[in-house]
Amino acid sequence: MAEPLDIIVERDHIQRVVRLEADIVVVGRGRDCGLRLEDPLSSREHCRVERLGSDIFIVDLDSANGTWVDGHKVDRHQLCAGEIVRIGSTQLRLEGDFYSKLAAAESTVVRQDAPGTRVLRTLLGMARALVHEDKMERMAPTVIDSAVAITRAERGFLFLMEKRRTVFALGRNFAREVVPSPEKKISQTLLEKAIVASEPLLIQDAASDGDFAGVASIADLGLRSLLAIPLIHHGRAIGLVVVDHRMQGAAFDQETIDLLSGLADIAAVYLGSAIEGRQKRNLKRRLAQLQSELGRRVTSQKEELGSSQTVGDTQFTGLLGAAPVMQELFSNMGRILESDVPVLVYGESGTGKELVARGLHFHGMRAQKPFVVVNCGALPDTLLESELFGHVKGAYTGATRDRSGRFEEADGGTLFLDEVGEMSEAMQTRLLRVLQEGEIRRLGSDELRKVDVRVIAATHVDLTEAVATGKFREDLYYRLRVVQLECPPLRTRQGDLKLLAEHFLAMEAAVQGSLRRELSADAMPCLESFSWPGNVRQLRNEMRRLTLMGEGEITPDDLAPEILNAANEVKVDLLGDCDMPLPERVTALETSAILRALQKYRGNRSQAAKTLGISRFALLRKLDKYGIEQESD
Repeated sequence: MAEPLDIIVERDHIQRVVRLEADIVVVGRGRDCGLRLEDPLSSREHCRVERLGSDIFIVDLDSANGTWVDGHKVDRHQLCAGEIVRIGSTQLRLEGDFYSKLAAAESTVVRQDAPGTRVLRTLLGMARALVHEDKMERMAPTVIDSAVAITRAERGFLFLMEKRRTVFALGRNFAREVVPSPEKKISQTLLEKAIVASEPLLIQDAASDGDFAGVASIADLGLRSLLAIPLIHHGRAIGLVVVDHRMQGAAFDQETIDLLSGLADIAAVYLGSAIEGRQKRNLKRRLAQLQSELGRRVTSQKEELGSSQTVGDTQFTGLLGAAPVMQELFSNMGRILESDVPVLVYGESGTGKELVARGLHFHGMRAQKPFVVVNCGALPDTLLESELFGHVKGAYTGATRDRSGRFEEADGGTLFLDEVGEMSEAMQTRLLRVLQEGEIRRLGSDELRKVDVRVIAATHVDLTEAVATGKFREDLYYRLRVVQLECPPLRTRQGDLKLLAEHFLAMEAAVQGSLRRELSADAMPCLESFSWPGNVRQLRNEMRRLTLMGEGEITPDDLAPEILNAANEVKVDLLGDCDMPLPERVTALETSAILRALQKYRGNRSQAAKTLGISRFALLRKLDKYGIEQESD
């Protein structure tokens, strides 16, 4: 058992003697401290007193006001007789005859088993000190001092490595003094050889050793005896503990190798855990930094997104546009918000027909009731009938229970029938009856059920033409088309393309947590020259792709091939023959555009006029003006 340690504690001229039985004692204001101080300038865990063999050390624990020995601030210091440790306004010093008692005890131990007991005490003291520590910077001196003590070396070094690169180095001599620039005191050739071999490296006399005699760095350093032991943690070498002696050859033998190897095994456990702990803390800090940075970016981009919506924004969620055709649409929507009349929304695919329907519902009288969507073009008749009106158990094979239809689900609210023009004649008849009577009958049932539903239908086909050809019931058409709203194609929305593109770029950046990309001056004309057959949906998907697949300013080369090709075609059309007079060039350009539009819509002049952004009457005049022969639509 170790000799008890008596410490004299003095504050405000009042002294008390505290006996410490343990080899490791924490000093501070905390309740769990082995030596508790009633000093407001003391940290909760201020410092640690540790016994390493016959030596006593004071180790500062990152205290706020520091630990001082005879007027000098210390991190780790070996105490000598008479030295005074100051912690705030409290002074500590070893009891006067402690070292004489310790020397007497040690002499008795020496007569019994000097080498074994001394080494055992040193190793146990080191292990106990490491148990109380989680920072490798404070573990390292304990490991080195212990290594020097058990090997009787002149100096000791600890090198921690990552991918064969030194990330931490510390050296101390037999007098417990720090060796400056430790990485320059030991040959890197030796370190690399020891770390690669992952086994002890012993050099009895570096000057005459056959493997290292010719190495200039070893000769320059004046090395003689050296022993390097790898620190192995979870099967991986994390560093080296090294001892050397510059004055004595053959200073270390096999017994020394065994002792230092045992010490290295103990130290590696604690040092490896400390390294892993530091890596985890660094990772957490980095993650916290990234999360904070990401939060700032998202907040900033949401603010940008909000500011971008101030231009061309409306009361209708999701709808954005400043073009005259869009303002007209918003105005017409506002007029029918407080009405329950059926609405027919016409527009090409991707123009936002469902957004219009949602805007009418959620900003109207039925906002608190259900909004139900049915795609009439996606289901065959048998399934569509069951989807709309429901069925009873046994109505058809697979109908194992009663099921309500979409009309019943939308009771009190709005039913949005997308692509209503795709309905068969039989389904059109059943839908007409529901609109007339306000009643539905489930498939397989004779029971009539009352429903209160506002129907908003949408289509991308010209129902007037379908009525004329007998493909759509005229009476149903007029039932659905009490009010008709048109969602203009993107190519006719002058000025909206840039507004929408920037809006979608900001929105996608916020969603994906990335930096917002900006459109270059050259990219915007390319977007404006494209016809956007997929309309706003296609534009949003393009901005989503650009945000996902790149960063920085968006150039023409970043755009989809079809957009870039269209831009190049427009350039060719606009330039034409450089010698062509301007009036002829304008005529050629208009004729080419009209012919392409008519060809695209198979001679349908109404569709061609909308594509060109002019009225049907204006198109007829241009056909006559340029002598373009086309069959009447």
